[in-house]
Amino acid sequence: MEWLFEVQIMLKSQVSVKLKRGLQARNTVKFFVIAASFECEIHIIHNGVTCGINLMDIMNLNVLEEDKIIIVANGKDESYAILALKGFLSEGQSDVPFK
Repeated sequence: MEWLFEVQIMLKSQVSVKLKRGLQARNTVKFFVIAASFECEIHIIHNGVTCGINLMDIMNLNVLEEDKIIIVANGKDESYAILALKGFLSEGQSDVPFK
């Protein structure tokens, strides 16, 4: 008997949003652009609601300044994605780190 297991490892990190106006309009677009630059699947969890990287879905989460969210990334460059998104949300940095 042959056993075949597929194991998926993903990264998850909580961050406190320090952006003025949270993830609304312009900040959501910047977040989306950063997230889309990575080769991994990214989800956001806020107040028990999960969404993927979709502009309207992110804005509908109504993430405000000082809210805590969880970022989940799974894929080729998940660690870089988490670092870049945390940097943007906590410090307003919009530079994508070197992969």
